Amino acid sequence: MPKTRTTTLLCLLLLASEAAAGSRLLNYENRVVRAAEQIERIKTDREYGEEAIIYIKKELLPRSEQIEFEGNTVTVDNTWLHEILDSYASEKDPQQKIAKLNNASGRLRSLDDHLRRVEADSAVESSDAGERIREILSRPAYQPEPETPIGAFLRKVLRKIRGVLGEIYSALTRLLERLLGAGAGSGWIGNVLLVVIILLGLLAVVRFGRKIRRPQGKRKKTRVVLGEEVALDSTSRDLAEAGFAAARAGDFRTAVRKLYVSLLYELSERGLIELEDSATNHEYLRKAARFAGVAAPMRYLTDRFDYVWYGMFPASDDDFADYLARYMEAMENVRIVNQ
Repeated sequence: MPKTRTTTLLCLLLLASEAAAGSRLLNYENRVVRAAEQIERIKTDREYGEEAIIYIKKELLPRSEQIEFEGNTVTVDNTWLHEILDSYASEKDPQQKIAKLNNASGRLRSLDDHLRRVEADSAVESSDAGERIREILSRPAYQPEPETPIGAFLRKVLRKIRGVLGEIYSALTRLLERLLGAGAGSGWIGNVLLVVIILLGLLAVVRFGRKIRRPQGKRKKTRVVLGEEVALDSTSRDLAEAGFAAARAGDFRTAVRKLYVSLLYELSERGLIELEDSATNHEYLRKAARFAGVAAPMRYLTDRFDYVWYGMFPASDDDFADYLARYMEAMENVRIVNQ
């Protein structure tokens, strides 16, 4: 590890340790911002990723902590962030790794925005402020992902497999003891024979699996935009229609996301911006801000996207109607710019 990088990390850890001692809301909010900054750095410096994750999990936002605000103490569970970072570390697909970083960064930015609003709202009574903070931190965006039925099923299957393997191992040990004499199953010769038998069994299973496996069709190529896999041949219109379908079904949160990505595709299709796997919504906003008439409605759409998607706030029919009006305004201005 380079000496300068190690020195920098040690300084950051020292500052984080001193800051964490206060456990005030402002201190927590500052650490949320710094965690988001660390995640952005990972995207540009992959070699720093392991150090950054340790720094975030151990120093900036430990799994559980308590914060104080206006005489109220609130228990904070940062497990949701730890799970995303663990998932990022084990992910092999580069696109999915970027998507996980964008997801974590977006949630942290949204959390920071909510906390700033509570701090700035001097009209809120101290007891109400504590309740608002608890409500923010209890939202699904800042809670560990619930175990899915498939996950529970796989965990149950793995537990049974471990049990079966244990029984097979015991049976093989008893067989070796009968063939080679008492105690042979626990000696090094017995262990070697067990390993050989197990490897032969696994090899047979693999060969059998190859024989019965059916040819798979070619995987449809996709790209990741703001953490969402989109088919390469998708168009802005396709995404908009998917958004309208979600709105008709009452899923306004998904509708907001689809329309936002649709706008990004429209900008890309007209050569005004380039879509990048690692880009965030605010980075896209900065790229489009130079076009007159596009910046204002897109800024509104970006803020609402943060609020509804990353903040996991519910969206109503009226909310979507306002969002749709600004979306149409932005799309029209994009077409004017491109004429």
